[in-house]
This record gives sequence, structure tokens and C-alpha cells, in this order.
Amino acid sequence: MFILCLGISHRTAPVALREPLAMDEAATRQALEALRTQYPHSELAILSTCNRTEFYLARPLHGHPRREELLMWLADRTAIQAEVLAPAVYQYETSRAVEHLFGVAAGMDSLVLGEYQIAHQVKRSYELAKEFGTCGSVLHRLFQSAMAAGKLVRTRTRLGEGRISIPSVAVDFAAHLFERFDDKTLLIVGAGKMAALAVQHFRQRGTAQLLICNRTAEAARDLAARHGGRAIDFADLDRALVEADMVVTLTGSPAPIITAKRFGAIRKRRKRRPLFMLDLALPRDIAPEVGRHDEVYLYDLDALQAVVEETWRLRSDELDAARRIIAEQAEQCYAQVQMGDLGQLIRRLRTHLHDIGEQEAGRIVEKLSEADRNDVERLVNEHTQRLINKILHEPLSRLTRESGAEAAMLATALRRLFELGPEEDVHPPESTVGTPKPANAQVPHTHSTDVE
Repeated sequence: MFILCLGISHRTAPVALREPLAMDEAATRQALEALRTQYPHSELAILSTCNRTEFYLARPLHGHPRREELLMWLADRTAIQAEVLAPAVYQYETSRAVEHLFGVAAGMDSLVLGEYQIAHQVKRSYELAKEFGTCGSVLHRLFQSAMAAGKLVRTRTRLGEGRISIPSVAVDFAAHLFERFDDKTLLIVGAGKMAALAVQHFRQRGTAQLLICNRTAEAARDLAARHGGRAIDFADLDRALVEADMVVTLTGSPAPIITAKRFGAIRKRRKRRPLFMLDLALPRDIAPEVGRHDEVYLYDLDALQAVVEETWRLRSDELDAARRIIAEQAEQCYAQVQMGDLGQLIRRLRTHLHDIGEQEAGRIVEKLSEADRNDVERLVNEHTQRLINKILHEPLSRLTRESGAEAAMLATALRRLFELGPEEDVHPPESTVGTPKPANAQVPHTHSTDVE
């Protein structure tokens, strides 16, 4: 199966372009169902976070979808022209796609280096693909191995020490505006896991008053109770915005909840007091126009980059160690994926050559008289079968003796030379693959083999 990753992230596109591509869980479910119907012979998982939207596929080499087809699908879904999306979309193939997923799961491709929330997001992406039946044997192995590799990086390196989440960075931004927090009121809009992390970090800095506002009142009350705050009904958001000195938004709303018109209506009531606003949602919760007021200091996910770059610099040594772990684990996984259908490959090769032998024997028999035809046909077939078996004996014996990268290379060569495509095996039985056993050899990175 050909492995492909197609995505867009904070490294390739600003928040304004990532925003319409973001998918919450409901949208991810719809996308999986639609793509499963359109491309039933491909394995597919979708990873969508505040900083990336990525598609992971395993499909026959000459199968679908291709890059252009996914771009057109995204363009139709978002009303953004494919020509606009294309420059920001990256594509990784074969072993490089595997290594990218492993790095993502370890927090090495996150906006905040080493963040651990991504591990839960990768796991949820895998669970949804399993739920919709788009995760076959290849993606089962890839995602399970990626999660194991991410855990290995977190236990063997110090990549996750210090600031390891976006909410933790949010506090640093607020500190640039306010020297002290013990006389400030913080408003958190949202009550999910990221909101809870934001509350925790601001509380550690001594924030005086905490307001929690969420569409689900029960979730707001629960979070406020855990941290000594006050829950605010969503209908009273305007009153909370008047009271707040700092606002952090982390909702899953498909459209801004704090619009320019809404903020303009409460601005006089605030008496133009300085207001720090950090929008950590994608799509964004706060309309960019709100930040045009002199007293408003509005930041979104893209604005975190300066702090993030410093974090990357300080952890460069740990990053090198993490990369070595990821490279080794990804190579082992890719080798095992390539070896996964070795038995099927051998059977296909034997069948292919025997079919050729029978065809050639049939041509000879047709030239004989009716009286001699039956005896000669039997003798020719026996001769052909013995000849093919002898020809195959040594190369197949060597193939079964090899392991790791060498076996994967030989198996790939057989597929290409004899055109033994995987189309007959596009629906292998689901496996309960555990953490892969280490392979002895390494698989070299390969360039694109996706023949368009």
C-alpha cells in the first residue's frame, strides 16, 4: 500500500487560511464518511487541531485519491480555490509520511515544542478512523506505532520540560501587558481541556478573579468550582467582557462569538480600560476588527510564534535526541508495513508465473493433432510447473530469509518488476496490531513512487 500524508499547518499557512479547513469532531465524522464512500479502497485518517489539518492515507500505488483530488475536495468543502490552497499544502510519501506522523505524535511539529495535548488528538484521530471503518491494517500499525514512539520521546528526552502547552505560553503574553495579575479579572470563554489548562497557568500567576463562560452551563460551573472561580451564563457574556481585564477564548464555535459590533456596543461601558485578548480557537472566536481599538491587545495562534521560537532554541539538544528516536522507530515501522503482505506477494508471484506457463503450454497444444493433444498437454503442464518452481526456489528462499530493510526493498522490487499491484488485497482483515517488534535493519527514505 502506498502511504501518503497531505496537510496544512502553522508552518505553511497563516491562521486565516487554516481556519476554514479546521474540523471539529462532527465535521471530521462527516468528512470520513464522505471520503469512505468516494474512495472505498483507501485507508484514511484525519487529524485536525488548532494548528493543522492533515490527511493520512494508505492506498494502492495507482489508486485514489491523489493530491489533486483531495485539493479539489477541500476546495469544494471550503469554497477556497484549489490554486490558493496548493502552495500551502505539503505532501509526504512512503517512509517520510511515516516519520512525519511519528514526529507529530511526539510534539515535535507542534507550535509549542513538546506539547502533550497532541498525543490525545492523534489517538482520537485514530479512534474515529476505526469507528468509520477507514483504518485498515496499514494505518492500524502506523498510528499505534506513532503513539508508542511519542511516548518513548517523552520518557527518554526532556523535550516536554518547561512550557509545553499553548495555554502556558498565553500567560507570558499577558505578562508583557500587565506587571501583576493579583488585581486582574480573567475571563475564560470555553470549558474544555485547553480551557482548564489556561485556568491552571493563570491561577499559578496569582490571578485575582476568575470568570468561566461556556454555552454548556454545567461545564462552566464545574470548571469554576474546581479553581475557585465564578460561572457566567453565556447570555451574560457581554457583562463578563465589561468586567474582564484578560480574556482567553477556546470554544469550538464555527463563527466568531465576539464580533466587532458586539464589542463596540460594550466599549463605552469598559471606559476604555486596557484589555488583553488571546484567541486560541480555530476557527477564531474573536473578529480581527476588535483588535483595532487602541486599548485592545488581541493575539491569535499566529502571534505565539516569537515565544515558540525561543523555546525551540533552548531545546535544540533535546530535539536532536528526539529526532534520532523518531527516525529509528519510523524506519522499523515502515519496514514492517512493507513486510506485512509478504506471504500474499509470494502467492501472487507464483500464480502470475504459473498463469503465464499455462498460456504458453496452451499455445503449443493447439498446434498438435487431436490424438496427441491430451497426453502432450499433460506433459507440457507438468514440465512448465516444475520449471517455474525451480526458477522461483532460490529468489523466494532468499526473500523469506531476509528481514527489515533488505526484505522490504526486495519485496518492493518484485511488485514493480512483475506488476504485482496490491489491488487484490485492498481490504485485508483488521488486525489487533500491538507495538511492533523492533526490526534489525533500517529502511532508507524513499522519494515519491506515486506515478501520476
